[in-house]
Amino acid sequence: MNTQDNYPSAIKLSEQTITFLAQYEVAPTPINFSVIYHYLSKDNQALNHYIDEYISYHGALDAVFIESAFLKYFSHSDKLERSLLTPFELTLTETMKKLATQVSNGNEIATNLEKADKVLSASTAASTLEPLIKFINRTLTSSQLQHQELNKELADTYQQVKQLKSQLKASRDEAMLDALTGLYNRRGCEEKLQSLSEDEIHSSFVIDIDHFKKINDAFGHSVGDKVIQKVASTIKSHITDTDFAVRHGGEEFIVVLANKTKPEAQKVAEKIRIAITQLRLKQKKSNTYLPNISISVGISEYRNSNNWKTVFDQADSALYQAKNAGRNCCIAM
Repeated sequence: MNTQDNYPSAIKLSEQTITFLAQYEVAPTPINFSVIYHYLSKDNQALNHYIDEYISYHGALDAVFIESAFLKYFSHSDKLERSLLTPFELTLTETMKKLATQVSNGNEIATNLEKADKVLSASTAASTLEPLIKFINRTLTSSQLQHQELNKELADTYQQVKQLKSQLKASRDEAMLDALTGLYNRRGCEEKLQSLSEDEIHSSFVIDIDHFKKINDAFGHSVGDKVIQKVASTIKSHITDTDFAVRHGGEEFIVVLANKTKPEAQKVAEKIRIAITQLRLKQKKSNTYLPNISISVGISEYRNSNNWKTVFDQADSALYQAKNAGRNCCIAM
């Protein structure tokens, strides 16, 4: 059984984590705690080997190295968020609610004690109870202050957890995007395809920039990158939020249109093709215009009788037909 699957084991592991961090004088921040918690659970052999090697060589451990371990083994995974951060966040929320209730109850008790104190102060017969009332009042006030301080610390930790979850999401999102264009990369494409219903009809087309090598050779790769960016932004401006575009590599793009038929995809592809032919790009350094840019497009349709590899292969075949037909055109299969 995984050590995190039962409450007593998880508590024991948490205590061991705090002790381990204290041994190396490392603060128990969410990142540090998460990495060492998983290290001590021995659930990830690669992580354990990575940390053991570092300790063996350096004889110490620090927050910078632990953060590197976090980025290496957890930042592109939702396992940490699912198995630790989300439960931790829920626990913090419940704890703070309970503390708030205790403070509220304490305030009510304090009010009643204050009333009792006033009554007792006016009664000489009950003078023996007055010191006890004052002692309880002082104890209660001290307890309330401790609760408030603990609640503040928990609130700060809660915000750290929220921030860490946000960083994890940003990291995962970044890992799915192409750095040059902001479109999805191949990994992002795979994940997006999994979100589409297999029972619906979808369409896809493959785009290739015509004679792109000539642009690179004549104007340099930096200009070539600008052309890729312009084409990418043109593609993105012509598709809806339910569709997505992918930079598949070099000057090749894939567009997936959710719940759209092949004729609908042809219309979108043709609009993109025309818009790209209308681009007028100038090289700032030489103040000269680049040759007109055009694209070739191959279009295919997804139905529940085939798979996405088949769809993309068909789109590729249609793309080659478009190139053989003289380029700057869209062909569907």
